[in-house]
Amino acid sequence: MNSSPFILLVTDLLGRASARRDETIVGPIEIVMDLDRVDASNPVTVQVRLEALADQILARGDIAYSAQVHCNRCLTEWTESGDTAFTQLYSREPNEDTQPITRDGHIDLEPAIHDEVSLALPLVPLCKADCLGLCPTCGTDLNTDSCSGHADESNSPFSALRQLLEP
Repeated sequence: MNSSPFILLVTDLLGRASARRDETIVGPIEIVMDLDRVDASNPVTVQVRLEALADQILARGDIAYSAQVHCNRCLTEWTESGDTAFTQLYSREPNEDTQPITRDGHIDLEPAIHDEVSLALPLVPLCKADCLGLCPTCGTDLNTDSCSGHADESNSPFSALRQLLEP
């Protein structure tokens, strides 16, 4: 079987309705986000309760995660930490609502954990809601420094539009 820490043997629960077991799992989840603004390669900690329901297993738990995040406007880096809950049903005969229990009695929590952490991370990370970003001409971080201005842009093909923005 795969060496993933998120693959669990549940034969002790199968066929024993209302039997339950708690697990704590620490392991890496690979999450690829666009533009490399989020690095979620840090290990996650999962507290999960496995409950037997006739021929199914219900997994309910909490995921603690952290990720290195870069602001989409000013490129400031920080660590985003959080917790998110998940619930997943596993069955010997899976359908669109359940995931499979393998023939040898294993379940894989990784897809559910991956999906929940992916949804919890910011799609467009911002260091603060009113982040001013970087000056498009010189690259100065406008949150910490003022931009000293730049050469006359009257030769720009967009200079005629500037009058529309002035009061």
